[in-house]
Amino acid sequence: MAQLVGDVLLLVFTELHDDLASLYSCTLVNTTWCHIAVPLLWKHISFAYEKPLNYKLSLESREKLYNVIAHFIPNDPKDPLPQNNIILPLKKFSRKPIFEYMNFFTRITPYWIKDMVQLSINDKVKDSKHKKNILEQEIYKLIFNKCNNVKHFYWDTKKKLYRYPNAKSFFSNLRSLEFNFEVVTSKTLFRLAMICQNITNLEINDCDEDFPGLVSFIKIQNNLQSLRLHFDDEVEEQYTMLSNIIKKKASILKTLILNPIITLISPIFIPSLKNIQYLILSNDGGELYESVKWREWEYYLTMSSFPYLQHLEVSYLPSKIVCLIVEKSGKNISEIIIRYPLESDDYPSDNKNLIKVISNNCSKLVNLTMNVDSKNLKEMGMIFSNCKLLEKIYFTTNVSILPDGDELLRVLSNISPKTLREFSFGDKWNFSLKGLESFFESWKRKNKFPIKFIHYYDEWVYSWTDDHDKIVEKYKNEKVIR
Repeated sequence: MAQLVGDVLLLVFTELHDDLASLYSCTLVNTTWCHIAVPLLWKHISFAYEKPLNYKLSLESREKLYNVIAHFIPNDPKDPLPQNNIILPLKKFSRKPIFEYMNFFTRITPYWIKDMVQLSINDKVKDSKHKKNILEQEIYKLIFNKCNNVKHFYWDTKKKLYRYPNAKSFFSNLRSLEFNFEVVTSKTLFRLAMICQNITNLEINDCDEDFPGLVSFIKIQNNLQSLRLHFDDEVEEQYTMLSNIIKKKASILKTLILNPIITLISPIFIPSLKNIQYLILSNDGGELYESVKWREWEYYLTMSSFPYLQHLEVSYLPSKIVCLIVEKSGKNISEIIIRYPLESDDYPSDNKNLIKVISNNCSKLVNLTMNVDSKNLKEMGMIFSNCKLLEKIYFTTNVSILPDGDELLRVLSNISPKTLREFSFGDKWNFSLKGLESFFESWKRKNKFPIKFIHYYDEWVYSWTDDHDKIVEKYKNEKVIR
């Protein structure tokens, strides 16, 4: 029987990274397949616990996983688990595990650790809280000693991990670090900065203070390329020290994500973002009309240039701010996502100007999400005419379009580029049955690529009916819609 080369098997198995059942089946074929598939399977597990209570694995699978991990925790009579009457693993293997499974982890988040502790020690057991604390400590010790290939670590415990055996080697090997300000103190960050200096991606959650320790930690990083700051929305004062240190690092940043209140930080660093490629500014939790602070943003944006910007995502920002960012880009933007725009007293005019700015500066645009005022559909034609690479669009609108939104369908049909593959829209567009059918007939007649047609419902708007669904189903059968 012909044998597939290992490199070919690796390529095939890599394609199965989201199909755990098939990947697991591959491990059972023979020894060669097993040795190639197992590391991929465990690498997938590294990504399966990115969010709390969002486990992709069943309870049975998780228990099996934790049982394997438990085999690597020291369990001699003098070790902490037996000393505290913690009996693990629950099901012992008849022989030593074939693989060093812990070496296959590439990402460590606290969710599987907490889940393993919770499933291993019942709350009704005597001294359960103490025992859980011991088990958590032993898991972290195991990670620092055995997980030699971890590149991303999420610190979400009050334990002083920098004191653990092998912590220096572990943290110096990291390239991506995330931590929660609710448990990490300024002192911890000062200590961590002494052993962790090669972070390229830094994510900070619930930042509620202008910590000197945080400033020191950011300052010491040699090659910080990606920074995400999630501020505590109950803080009122600006983060002055943080603004200054970001300014010093801004020239090497390629990704910057600020939320949910971007006005908590002074934009003095904006002109230094010379190499930014991926920019997300979300002001969801901020004051919507802080004119003084927005003028500060306008001031620094006028002095800025973003020649390499490719992805721009904003929410609850004034149109003038968004326009300035787009105008200062190097016309390389491929994706723009504008959610929940601030509606000024002259919103239709502001929206029209934003549409013009996008059409004039984004010839490489592929994906576009934005709100469109119904009075500006003529200007939307400019985007379709100038953005010849456009593949996906998602349009919302601020008020229900009455009597219908058929004009948008006509513009799409007549002017949209041949590359367009997906059209999503909010319920307020309110297309008529005749207008919808005319759109699909025109699309079919022009022999355009089958379009993905996605309708997002609004629970307070009921413009879409069963008759609309029947039309969509008809053209799905005719391959006009995919």
